Amino acid sequence: MFYTDDINGKNILLHACCGPCSLGAAPQLVADGARVTLFYYNPCIIDGEYEKRLAALQTVARRYSLDIISPPHDYSAYRKYSAPYAFEKEGGARCSLCFSDRLRAAAAYASEGGFDAFSTTLTVSPHKNSKLIFSIADRIADGVGVPFLARDFKKKDGFKMSCSLSRELNIYRQGFCGCEYSCAS
Repeated sequence: MFYTDDINGKNILLHACCGPCSLGAAPQLVADGARVTLFYYNPCIIDGEYEKRLAALQTVARRYSLDIISPPHDYSAYRKYSAPYAFEKEGGARCSLCFSDRLRAAAAYASEGGFDAFSTTLTVSPHKNSKLIFSIADRIADGVGVPFLARDFKKKDGFKMSCSLSRELNIYRQGFCGCEYSCAS
């Protein structure tokens, strides 16, 4: 169930993987008139890295006057389902499980919080398969009854904008996905 209507005045829960990717998505949604809340749920991100990305996201939130929801970080939960896929290349089954986990949590929070739709910054990265993300999100949205706002934020220079605004705000920009497996590759 995709949300395609005008988002002006709508409450959108935006799953945020990091500050830089949020800069490629949140300004677009705000410019379209949405009321955006950032949802920083990323159990896949290793300790230390998690805190750096949260600090960068807090800078973005201040810049655009956005609220952040940040559930407790539990890397061990990610390890439980990802360990059997440790040797897969980035973009494989491990990543699909990770996308599913994060999108499921965002959808559940959006449903409980009465949001009009949920979306994700994961599509800002040129390294992430937006069609796969949309497919996973669509299945999850149908299950919770909250539509997914399917936007490929890397389009319309979203990734380029992310890079430029990250430099302008002098925020931490990571060089890897965030999990220990992507750090090693």
